[in-house]
Amino acid sequence: MSTAAKVELVRSAQAEFRLTPALAAIGLPRATWYYRLDHPRPYEARHARLRGPLERIAVEHPEYGYRRTTTELRERLEVAINPKVVRRLHQCWGLPLLRRTHAPPPSGLRQVIVAAGNRANLLAELDDIGPLAALHTDFTELTCAAGKAQLMALVDHASKLVPGWALGEHAVKGHRIVPTRGHRNVPTQGDQLTASAA
Repeated sequence: MSTAAKVELVRSAQAEFRLTPALAAIGLPRATWYYRLDHPRPYEARHARLRGPLERIAVEHPEYGYRRTTTELRERLEVAINPKVVRRLHQCWGLPLLRRTHAPPPSGLRQVIVAAGNRANLLAELDDIGPLAALHTDFTELTCAAGKAQLMALVDHASKLVPGWALGEHAVKGHRIVPTRGHRNVPTQGDQLTASAA
C-alpha cells in the first residue's frame, strides 16, 4: 500500500479512533503523517516546473551527474536548488538513464589484433588440434595476505586441462613451470621456461 493511501486511511479513521492508534494500526510513522499534512502534493508534482530544464540538461550534457546538473540548473534558473532535490528528481523521472556511455578507445594490442584480421588466430588454420598441440596462457593477479602474486596457467586447447602452471611476484615469462599431476613433459617456450618434475 502506498504512503498516500495510508495517509487517507488514517485521515478517515482519525475521528473515530484518534491519531495514535490509527497510525499504529496502519503502520504509518508519525513524522510521515505530519510531513504529508504540510506537503499534500506528491514530490514530483511539487517540483514539476523543474522537469523541463532537468531533461534539457540531461540531453545536452549526458555525462553530468546530479551535482553538476544542480550547478547548471542554478545558473539557468537563477534560484537556489538543493542537490538532494535534483538527485531525487533524477531517480523519480529516470534521468540518469538518458546518459550515454562511450566505449574506451581501443588499446594498442586491440588495434594490432583488428589489423591482423583472420591472421591473428593461428589455430583457425589447423584442421585437427590434438592434446597438448596448442596451449593457451594468461597471467592472473592473486591477492593474498603476503601481498600480490602472478599466476600463469597453461591450458590445453583441446582438453581444457591445465598441464602446468607458474607462480611469481611479477608477470614475466621467465618463471619455472610446475607440471600438474600426470603431466611430466610440459612444452617449454625457448630457454625461458623450464619444466620441473612433480
